[in-house]
Order: sequence, then structure tokens, then C-alpha cells
Amino acid sequence: MIIIHIFGTSNTGKTMLTRQLCERLASIGHVETIKHLGHHPFALEEKRDTTVHYQAGASGSCGIDSEKSVTILRGRGLIAALDAAADRGADFCIIEGYKNSPIPGVALGDHIGAPDLLRDPSVEEIIRTLDRFPRWTTPKAILDSLYRRAKPGETGGVLIFYETTQKALKTAADLAERAPDVTASSGEMLIQGCTISDRDRTGCLAIMGRSPTAVASALSRGAEAWMESIHHEEEFKREEKK
Repeated sequence: MIIIHIFGTSNTGKTMLTRQLCERLASIGHVETIKHLGHHPFALEEKRDTTVHYQAGASGSCGIDSEKSVTILRGRGLIAALDAAADRGADFCIIEGYKNSPIPGVALGDHIGAPDLLRDPSVEEIIRTLDRFPRWTTPKAILDSLYRRAKPGETGGVLIFYETTQKALKTAADLAERAPDVTASSGEMLIQGCTISDRDRTGCLAIMGRSPTAVASALSRGAEAWMESIHHEEEFKREEKK
């Protein structure tokens, strides 16, 4: 999922740019947005059932009609919202606001805060440079991408690695895919292009195979390859420091 973070001071055109990007990107893939409400908390409509449920202590309350669903969640932040968007299969997520977030993106006006990849760009310029923007995914999204290409009867599994590198994940995925009855593999970092706590060092190995036994065996083989690759990378770093 590509993250397009749009930030700036008031009246710099953030909402207009978000709307224009939604219109353009919707023809390419699944688009979701996240809006930072800042100092203007969203007011729940009084006496509505979903509001009553939430006020009674529900951690989540969802209302569904014939066209859409509206969900109220208690105490969740930007990271959880990005994870949820990725889990739902979003190809693009536009964040409006969060001007002091470490996620780089599009700066409007003279704001200094979040790292800027582009400043006061046109929609066309953003579309042309999507490869510069951060990527965000989840283990579920990675596995779902393999399931969409799987044949009936195939199954999958994942391993999550902390303190990893993309190189080590690729080594693990390449070796795991050569295991018997494995049909696909993927090794990806969960976050690329930005730093948020230690999450930018977390990765996932996903395997698709013809049986649970084949998947478990491939994951084990991939884990061994991952450990060996990490060991070699650490040795190389030590040698460089000498």
C-alpha cells in the first residue's frame, strides 16, 4: 500500500488535493483516506444506536446500511488505522493532516515539520512520482496477495521477523519457494520509506503451498536461511568497522 501523506497549515488546499487524488487513484486501485481531526474532535450523533453502544463501553460499534458501513473505534491511532487499511487490501492510503508525523509526503505552504518529498505539487506530479512515497503492508495483506493467485485447495502461512532486513527476507523467500509443493512465496518489510519506532525493522515471510505440511516445512527452511543471512550481514558490518 502506497502512503500519500498530505500536510500543511490551515487553508493551504489539503482537502482539495486529497479529493483530486481520490478521483484519480480510484481508477487505478483501492483508495482509502485517513483524516487527522486535530483540535476538532468528531461529534457523534446523539441518541443514535451506534453512539449509545459506544457510550455504553463498546470498544467498537458498527452501523451498516444498504450502501456503506460506519465504524466507531475506541482509542486507536494512525498506525492502527494504516494497518486496518492495508488489511482491507488498499492500494493507496491518503493521510490528510498529521503535520508533525515522521511519515514523509506532500507539504503545502511553508510548513516545516514532517519530511517533505514534494512541496506544493500538482496532482500529475504526485502521480508521476508515486515510487518515491512510503510503502506500508501487514502480514495479512502479504498473505492475501498470495491467496488471490492461489489454486483451489492451496493453503498459506506466515512468519514475522523483527530486526530484519529486506535482503535477509528475500534470501529466505527464495530458498523457501524451492521447497517441495510450495507454489509461491513473498518476503517483505512491513514499512518502507519511513521510520516509526522499530516497526520499520519488521518483516514477514509468507508461503503458499499444496498442503499445511509443505507450508510448515518451507517456513522452517526459510527461517534457517533468514538466520544465516542475518548472521552474514552482521559479520560484514563488523568487518567494515575494523
